[in-house]
Amino acid sequence: MDAGKLEALEGLVSEVDGEGPPTPEQQQQAQAEEQLEVGARSWGMIAFTIGGGLSLLAPELKQVYSEDACMQWGRSMMPVAEKYGWNSPGALPELGLLMCTMGLAVPSFLTIREKVRQAKANAPVDVESKTAEVAP
Repeated sequence: MDAGKLEALEGLVSEVDGEGPPTPEQQQQAQAEEQLEVGARSWGMIAFTIGGGLSLLAPELKQVYSEDACMQWGRSMMPVAEKYGWNSPGALPELGLLMCTMGLAVPSFLTIREKVRQAKANAPVDVESKTAEVAP
């Protein structure tokens, strides 16, 4: 038989074998993997948000709570969450609200505290009252 004809038949066989509709098992597997990835993303977002808040207090932590590190943590958290029957964090809107509020409140508090500290340091000193306090 001609080698060209054999190669053409091989291509047709590969197309037929490789491109069928997914089996129910393949669909279930793909769906399970997608759910795991969505859950891992949700859990990872919690770590990323907490890290963002902590980075406001200690900027050197920003590199620790990188998006990749938090996603890896989320992937590790997902099997534990499934084991104990915990819902994904997306089912906890209160936690999302708390994290977003802290993202606004913490920098506001730190900024205002620093402004008050600077205002006290730059306040004029009443020399007469200070000398009266020191002298017996």
